[in-house]
Amino acid sequence: MQQIRDSKEYSYVDNAFLGPLLSAFGRSFLSKRNRGKSTGKKNIHRMGFLLVAAWGFFIASIVALIIFIVDFSRGWLNSGGIIAFIAAELVIIFSCLLFYVWYRNAYVEITRTYVLRRTFLRFVEKIEYRRIRKYGYHERYDHNNNFEDGLYLGGPLVEGHKYSAESVELHSNWANFGYVLGQLAFRILNERWAEPESDEDQNLIQEYVSSGRAREICLEQSGFVFLENDNSPYKDSSEEDSSN
Repeated sequence: MQQIRDSKEYSYVDNAFLGPLLSAFGRSFLSKRNRGKSTGKKNIHRMGFLLVAAWGFFIASIVALIIFIVDFSRGWLNSGGIIAFIAAELVIIFSCLLFYVWYRNAYVEITRTYVLRRTFLRFVEKIEYRRIRKYGYHERYDHNNNFEDGLYLGGPLVEGHKYSAESVELHSNWANFGYVLGQLAFRILNERWAEPESDEDQNLIQEYVSSGRAREICLEQSGFVFLENDNSPYKDSSEEDSSN
Protein backbone atom coordinates (compact mmCIF):
# COMPACT_ATOMS: atom_id res chain seq x y z
CA MET A 1 0.00 0.00 0.00
CA GLN A 2 2.05 2.89 -1.34
CA GLN A 3 0.96 6.03 0.39
CA ILE A 4 2.60 8.96 2.20
CA ARG A 5 1.17 11.37 4.71
CA ASP A 6 0.65 14.99 3.73
CA SER A 7 0.87 17.38 6.68
CA LYS A 8 -1.54 19.95 5.25
CA GLU A 9 -4.93 20.18 6.96
CA TYR A 10 -8.11 21.23 5.18
CA SER A 11 -11.11 23.21 6.29
CA TYR A 12 -14.54 21.80 5.45
CA VAL A 13 -16.65 24.89 6.03
CA ASP A 14 -18.08 26.33 2.81
CA ASN A 15 -19.55 29.78 3.27
CA ALA A 16 -21.40 29.50 -0.03
CA PHE A 17 -23.71 27.00 1.62
CA LEU A 18 -24.22 29.07 4.77
CA GLY A 19 -23.06 26.18 6.92
CA PRO A 20 -24.08 27.69 10.27
CA LEU A 21 -27.64 28.27 9.04
CA LEU A 22 -28.02 24.73 7.82
CA SER A 23 -26.38 23.33 10.91
CA ALA A 24 -28.83 25.19 13.11
CA PHE A 25 -32.05 24.51 11.20
CA GLY A 26 -31.51 21.73 8.69
CA ARG A 27 -29.12 19.17 10.18
CA SER A 28 -31.63 16.61 11.36
CA PHE A 29 -33.90 16.88 8.32
CA LEU A 30 -31.09 16.80 5.77
CA SER A 31 -29.12 14.00 7.39
CA LYS A 32 -32.10 11.66 7.68
CA ARG A 33 -33.29 12.46 4.17
CA ASN A 34 -29.94 11.99 2.45
CA ARG A 35 -28.81 8.99 4.47
CA GLY A 36 -31.83 7.11 3.18
CA LYS A 37 -30.47 7.24 -0.36
CA SER A 38 -28.33 4.52 -1.90
CA THR A 39 -25.85 5.20 -4.67
CA GLY A 40 -26.36 3.29 -7.86
CA LYS A 41 -24.80 4.51 -11.07
CA LYS A 42 -25.96 8.07 -10.37
CA ASN A 43 -27.41 9.87 -7.39
CA ILE A 44 -28.41 13.52 -6.87
CA HIS A 45 -28.49 14.97 -3.36
CA ARG A 46 -30.34 18.25 -2.81
CA MET A 47 -30.88 20.10 0.45
CA GLY A 48 -34.55 19.53 1.24
CA PHE A 49 -34.53 22.16 3.97
CA LEU A 50 -34.28 24.82 1.27
CA LEU A 51 -37.43 23.59 -0.44
CA VAL A 52 -39.26 23.52 2.90
CA ALA A 53 -38.15 27.12 3.50
CA ALA A 54 -39.35 28.15 0.03
CA TRP A 55 -42.78 26.63 0.66
CA GLY A 56 -42.90 28.30 4.07
CA PHE A 57 -42.36 31.73 2.57
CA PHE A 58 -44.88 30.98 -0.18
CA ILE A 59 -47.55 30.07 2.37
CA ALA A 60 -46.65 33.15 4.41
CA SER A 61 -47.15 35.35 1.35
CA ILE A 62 -50.62 33.86 0.75
CA VAL A 63 -51.61 34.35 4.39
CA ALA A 64 -50.33 37.92 4.34
CA LEU A 65 -52.29 38.63 1.15
CA ILE A 66 -55.51 37.31 2.69
CA ILE A 67 -55.00 39.46 5.79
CA PHE A 68 -54.36 42.49 3.60
CA ILE A 69 -57.53 41.93 1.57
CA VAL A 70 -59.63 41.57 4.73
CA ASP A 71 -58.14 44.66 6.38
CA PHE A 72 -58.38 46.71 3.19
CA SER A 73 -62.02 45.76 2.62
CA ARG A 74 -62.85 46.91 6.15
CA GLY A 75 -61.03 50.18 5.68
CA TRP A 76 -58.49 49.49 8.41
CA LEU A 77 -55.47 50.41 6.28
CA ASN A 78 -54.17 53.86 5.48
CA SER A 79 -51.64 54.70 2.78
CA GLY A 80 -48.74 53.97 5.12
CA GLY A 81 -50.12 50.54 5.95
CA ILE A 82 -50.58 49.71 2.28
CA ILE A 83 -46.99 50.69 1.48
CA ALA A 84 -45.70 48.65 4.43
CA PHE A 85 -47.68 45.62 3.29
CA ILE A 86 -46.39 45.86 -0.28
CA ALA A 87 -42.80 46.11 0.97
CA ALA A 88 -43.24 43.14 3.30
CA GLU A 89 -44.94 41.08 0.60
CA LEU A 90 -42.10 41.76 -1.83
CA VAL A 91 -39.54 40.66 0.76
CA ILE A 92 -41.45 37.43 1.42
CA ILE A 93 -41.83 36.66 -2.28
CA PHE A 94 -38.15 37.41 -2.91
CA SER A 95 -37.17 35.08 -0.05
CA CYS A 96 -39.40 32.35 -1.47
CA LEU A 97 -37.77 32.63 -4.89
CA LEU A 98 -34.29 32.84 -3.38
CA PHE A 99 -34.64 29.60 -1.42
CA TYR A 100 -36.22 27.80 -4.36
CA VAL A 101 -33.45 28.86 -6.75
CA TRP A 102 -30.90 27.86 -4.13
CA TYR A 103 -32.58 24.46 -3.82
CA ARG A 104 -32.51 23.94 -7.58
CA ASN A 105 -28.97 25.23 -8.17
CA ALA A 106 -27.10 23.67 -5.25
CA TYR A 107 -26.69 19.91 -5.22
CA VAL A 108 -24.19 17.07 -4.93
CA GLU A 109 -24.01 14.39 -7.62
CA ILE A 110 -22.36 11.09 -6.71
CA THR A 111 -21.79 8.45 -9.39
CA ARG A 112 -19.66 5.36 -9.75
CA THR A 113 -16.95 7.35 -11.54
CA TYR A 114 -16.97 10.90 -10.14
CA VAL A 115 -18.25 13.33 -7.51
CA LEU A 116 -19.68 16.72 -8.45
CA ARG A 117 -20.90 19.61 -6.31
CA ARG A 118 -22.66 22.70 -7.63
CA THR A 119 -23.14 25.79 -5.47
CA PHE A 120 -25.91 28.39 -5.29
CA LEU A 121 -24.06 30.52 -7.85
CA ARG A 122 -23.71 27.43 -10.07
CA PHE A 123 -19.98 27.08 -9.58
CA VAL A 124 -19.04 23.45 -10.15
CA GLU A 125 -16.47 21.29 -8.36
CA LYS A 126 -15.84 17.88 -9.89
CA ILE A 127 -13.31 15.09 -9.57
CA GLU A 128 -13.08 11.53 -10.83
CA TYR A 129 -12.12 8.91 -8.27
CA ARG A 130 -9.15 7.81 -10.38
CA ARG A 131 -7.83 11.39 -10.33
CA ILE A 132 -7.83 11.77 -6.54
CA ARG A 133 -4.38 12.67 -5.23
CA LYS A 134 -5.29 13.04 -1.56
CA TYR A 135 -8.29 13.15 0.70
CA GLY A 136 -9.09 14.43 4.16
CA TYR A 137 -11.91 13.16 6.34
CA HIS A 138 -13.03 14.38 9.76
CA GLU A 139 -15.77 13.71 12.28
CA ARG A 140 -16.82 15.85 15.21
CA TYR A 141 -19.67 16.82 17.52
CA ASP A 142 -20.72 20.46 17.67
CA HIS A 143 -21.56 22.41 20.83
CA ASN A 144 -25.10 20.96 20.71
CA ASN A 145 -23.68 17.42 20.59
CA ASN A 146 -24.85 16.93 17.00
CA PHE A 147 -22.67 14.66 14.87
CA GLU A 148 -21.29 15.98 11.60
CA ASP A 149 -18.49 15.01 9.26
CA GLY A 150 -16.71 16.47 6.25
CA LEU A 151 -14.69 15.16 3.33
CA TYR A 152 -12.14 16.81 1.04
CA LEU A 153 -11.04 15.27 -2.26
CA GLY A 154 -8.11 16.82 -4.12
CA GLY A 155 -6.66 15.95 -7.51
CA PRO A 156 -3.14 16.43 -8.89
CA LEU A 157 -1.53 19.79 -8.18
CA VAL A 158 -1.42 22.48 -10.85
CA GLU A 159 2.09 22.54 -12.27
CA GLY A 160 4.22 25.07 -10.45
CA HIS A 161 1.60 25.66 -7.75
CA LYS A 162 0.51 24.13 -4.45
CA TYR A 163 -3.20 23.83 -5.20
CA SER A 164 -5.36 21.46 -7.18
CA ALA A 165 -7.63 22.49 -10.04
CA GLU A 166 -9.77 19.42 -9.34
CA SER A 167 -11.20 19.28 -5.84
CA VAL A 168 -14.49 18.74 -4.06
CA GLU A 169 -15.52 19.48 -0.48
CA LEU A 170 -18.51 17.67 1.01
CA HIS A 171 -20.41 17.97 4.27
CA SER A 172 -22.91 15.60 5.83
CA ASN A 173 -25.52 18.38 5.84
CA TRP A 174 -25.37 18.50 2.06
CA ALA A 175 -25.25 14.85 1.04
CA ASN A 176 -24.72 11.25 2.08
CA PHE A 177 -21.18 10.62 0.86
CA GLY A 178 -20.84 7.16 2.40
CA TYR A 179 -20.40 5.70 -1.08
CA VAL A 180 -17.41 7.97 -1.67
CA LEU A 181 -15.84 6.73 1.56
CA GLY A 182 -16.44 3.22 0.24
CA GLN A 183 -14.56 4.07 -2.95
CA LEU A 184 -11.62 5.40 -0.94
CA ALA A 185 -11.60 2.36 1.33
CA PHE A 186 -11.65 0.07 -1.71
CA ARG A 187 -8.61 1.85 -3.16
CA ILE A 188 -6.71 1.69 0.13
CA LEU A 189 -7.40 -1.99 0.77
CA ASN A 190 -7.11 -3.29 -2.80
CA GLU A 191 -4.48 -0.86 -4.14
CA ARG A 192 -6.63 -0.11 -7.18
CA TRP A 193 -9.79 1.82 -7.93
CA ALA A 194 -13.08 -0.01 -8.27
CA GLU A 195 -14.39 -0.71 -11.76
CA PRO A 196 -17.70 1.16 -12.26
CA GLU A 197 -19.29 -1.69 -14.22
CA SER A 198 -18.05 -4.48 -11.97
CA ASP A 199 -20.83 -5.82 -9.76
CA GLU A 200 -18.24 -7.55 -7.60
CA ASP A 201 -16.36 -4.30 -6.95
CA GLN A 202 -19.54 -2.32 -6.35
CA ASN A 203 -20.90 -4.93 -3.95
CA LEU A 204 -17.64 -4.82 -2.03
CA ILE A 205 -17.91 -1.03 -1.77
CA GLN A 206 -21.44 -1.33 -0.42
CA GLU A 207 -20.22 -3.92 2.08
CA TYR A 208 -17.53 -1.53 3.31
CA VAL A 209 -20.13 1.21 3.71
CA SER A 210 -22.83 -0.84 5.43
CA SER A 211 -20.39 -2.42 7.88
CA GLY A 212 -18.89 0.93 8.85
CA ARG A 213 -15.46 -0.24 7.74
CA ALA A 214 -15.22 2.47 5.07
CA ARG A 215 -15.69 5.21 7.65
CA GLU A 216 -13.14 3.68 10.02
CA ILE A 217 -10.51 3.23 7.32
CA CYS A 218 -10.97 6.70 5.87
CA LEU A 219 -10.80 8.28 9.31
CA GLU A 220 -7.66 6.37 10.20
CA GLN A 221 -5.93 7.09 6.87
CA SER A 222 -7.09 10.72 6.55
CA GLY A 223 -4.43 12.97 5.04
CA PHE A 224 -2.71 10.29 2.99
CA VAL A 225 -1.71 10.72 -0.66
CA PHE A 226 -2.26 8.25 -3.50
CA LEU A 227 1.15 8.12 -5.17
CA GLU A 228 -0.11 7.34 -8.67
CA ASN A 229 -1.59 10.85 -8.83
CA ASP A 230 0.99 12.64 -6.70
CA ASN A 231 2.88 15.29 -8.66
CA SER A 232 3.91 17.24 -5.57
CA PRO A 233 7.40 18.82 -5.69
CA TYR A 234 8.03 17.10 -2.34
CA LYS A 235 7.35 13.63 -3.73
CA ASP A 236 10.88 12.84 -4.86
CA SER A 237 12.47 13.96 -1.61
CA SER A 238 9.93 11.95 0.39
CA GLU A 239 10.67 8.83 -1.62
CA GLU A 240 14.42 9.33 -1.13
CA ASP A 241 13.97 9.70 2.63
CA SER A 242 11.87 6.53 2.82
CA SER A 243 14.50 4.54 0.87
CA ASN A 244 17.33 5.62 3.18
